[in-house]
Amino acid sequence: MWRYSVILLALIACDEGTKSKVKDTAKKVDNAVDKFEANDVKEHLDKAKAAIAAGTEPHEECSWVARATDTDATKASLDELRKLCTLDAPLLKATAAVVRAEKARAEVPDAPTLTECQSDEWAQMKTKIEGSPSASDAKWTDLKARWAKACPDQK
Repeated sequence: MWRYSVILLALIACDEGTKSKVKDTAKKVDNAVDKFEANDVKEHLDKAKAAIAAGTEPHEECSWVARATDTDATKASLDELRKLCTLDAPLLKATAAVVRAEKARAEVPDAPTLTECQSDEWAQMKTKIEGSPSASDAKWTDLKARWAKACPDQK
C-alpha cells in the first residue's frame, strides 16, 4: 500500500518527463513485487503438499493462507493452497478416524456400537468439510461411505 502512496506523490510533484520515468519504475516495482509474492505462495504451497504427503497437517501454511490476499499473480496458487487446507488437511484426521473405526469393526463385526464410532475427530472434520465448498468432493463422499459402513449407527 505504501508503494502506491509514494508513487502517487511522485506523479503529482513531477513534470511529464519525470512522470514517465516514475510510471516505468512503478511498473518494474509492481512486477518485482508480483514475482516475490508468487514465489512466497509457491513456497507455502510446496510445504503444505509435502506435509500432507507425509501425513501431517500443514498448520503454518493454512494459517498463512487465511491472511493472504489474492493478486493476479497468486490467485491460482492461493486457491490450490486453500483447497489443501479446507479439504486435504481435514481429510487426514477424518481418514485416521475411519481407519480406527474400520479396524474396530473388523475385530468385533457384530457389536451394536463401537467406541471408535464416537469420534470427536470425525465429528469435527465432518463439520469442517461439510461447511466448505469441498463438501461434494469425491474423496470426501467416499470417506463418508466408509464411515457409514463401519459405523452404521453414526451418521
